[in-house]
Amino acid sequence: MTEPSNEPSVEPSEARLERLLPMLVWVGDHEVVQTLRGLSEEELKQQSVAVRTAIHALRRKRDPTAFLTQPQYRSTVPLIADAVSVACQDAIVAALGDSADEPDRPQLLAALEEVGDKFPVSTVALTLAYVSVTTMPAADLCDELLGSDERFTPPGSAPVPD
Repeated sequence: MTEPSNEPSVEPSEARLERLLPMLVWVGDHEVVQTLRGLSEEELKQQSVAVRTAIHALRRKRDPTAFLTQPQYRSTVPLIADAVSVACQDAIVAALGDSADEPDRPQLLAALEEVGDKFPVSTVALTLAYVSVTTMPAADLCDELLGSDERFTPPGSAPVPD
């Protein structure tokens, strides 16, 4: 029998969620600020009061990614990641065509190559990270790519282990 570890247990979904913040930092404040300002009041009305309040506060920050580690802003990270990466998500789905519902690794890699000249690698990585926290069929494949392809590792970060 093995002895219990002193390390905290992290569920894969928690590890995947934790990866979103470094990806947003990699994408950069400029893109995040533009995205925050582009969120409509209709979109925000669909969120909880806490998330709406946090988004309104982040809109006033010049460097919103620096604040995303604070507890009051953590709940906004998936929403912001989705909003920042939505155009890239759409382009990847279009590139996948009929295989978009359940792509295999070669199909996804081909789609990423196709959109690679339209989006910075940081945005593609954020898109993969966002999809990995969803219930989309490609979530596990996106997570695997993030862990195995160094292109999608933010500078100064170690790849996320399997």
